[in-house]
Amino acid sequence: MLLFAFPPAFADAESSGTNINQPAPRGALAWFRQGVELARGGDYNAALARFKQAISLSPNWALPYVEIAVAHMKTDNDHELISDALSKAVRLGDNMPRAHYLYGVFLQEDGKRREAIRELTRALTLRPSMAKARFRLATLYIEDGRQSDGVHQFELLVKQKPSHIGARRNLAVLYEQSGRLEEAESQLIAITKLFPLNAYHMSSLARFYKRTGWSQKAKAAFQKAERLDSTRDKRRLRPLLKSKDPGVSHYNR
Repeated sequence: MLLFAFPPAFADAESSGTNINQPAPRGALAWFRQGVELARGGDYNAALARFKQAISLSPNWALPYVEIAVAHMKTDNDHELISDALSKAVRLGDNMPRAHYLYGVFLQEDGKRREAIRELTRALTLRPSMAKARFRLATLYIEDGRQSDGVHQFELLVKQKPSHIGARRNLAVLYEQSGRLEEAESQLIAITKLFPLNAYHMSSLARFYKRTGWSQKAKAAFQKAERLDSTRDKRRLRPLLKSKDPGVSHYNR
């Protein structure tokens, strides 16, 4: 069933009982919008009541179920209620990438790897640019023993978002484990170029060279990491402010 962009008009709904000094909204959409505003303000309990009112008026509208799940995550973290809301959201709104993503994350954290893969795959089918879904999917594939699928997803993510350091670091590890040393090196070098002043990333490249026996490259990388580390320490040292009174120590003011 397709998600309603706007639910049909309904008669006035009764007040949820939460006093927020606002008039009672008319119809499911109005209740939903009021819930969104409350959630933005951090009042998730009041928002939850509004989303439930919207559902009571438009039970086949998927979007409020997503927000109900989020509101529970922010309040009581009720596992069963979150599961119920997200399962209804993806059933009623199969074309909602965010619903599938959130359900996938929930299933992943619940240890249901295969089901999580299914939901994250659906989210990416609907919205291929969703980087956080692709990263999780790649990780799940690796955990599930499907290394080639995981590598493929990380590679796609790097193409979509070249600055994604998590994807590059994982690719470097996976390439090294499979003997693809030049490709691992390429990812680590790319990270150092993204963060040219970061000594840690240069040290990671140096340690990689040391593990692979590329001693000359390791030596050069370690030396550069030391220089970067030294430069960072110098940047941290700030000169003391000069006292207007030459006879008064800066520390004794």
